[in-house]
Amino acid sequence: MPGDVPLLERLAQLPAVPVEQAVGLVEAMAEPGGDPVIGPLFGRDDEGNIVVNPLVPSVLEHMQAKADGTCYGALLEGLTGIWNAAVRAAVVARLRANGLPPDDLLLRLQKLSPTLGFAAATGSGTGEVAREWLADPFTQDALLVQQCVVRLLFALRAMAEARGGELVKPS
Repeated sequence: MPGDVPLLERLAQLPAVPVEQAVGLVEAMAEPGGDPVIGPLFGRDDEGNIVVNPLVPSVLEHMQAKADGTCYGALLEGLTGIWNAAVRAAVVARLRANGLPPDDLLLRLQKLSPTLGFAAATGSGTGEVAREWLADPFTQDALLVQQCVVRLLFALRAMAEARGGELVKPS
């Protein structure tokens, strides 16, 4: 529909929601497992205790590390990470299909686009991150995507909470 404003533009028009609100969501919910957005990240063990996906604490900690971080920024970070992993997979599949040796693969990725995540890693001298990725790109990128999805879910949920508050605020 031509009259629709794209989602990212609508979200960008919301007042900035600090990441602390995304972190505080879990604490504010009596039953986080019942939430339709972040609920699947929680469950119960055999004894009825709440258990959390192991990625949640580290992702929330990472989100809090930026003192002036906003949920919109976290949303864009998550989308960018997923996009980079998807593009990297597409490029690597094509380069490997053409018989490119592993050593040349990282150099080609770095030359093609610094945003694919290896320019800094290979330029640092050790290139440890790049070597780890090259040893098992599927696992490395799958973990990145999972972390980005958790970040997206918490950021979107916190932004929706703020928007919901605006919608029901008495005028």
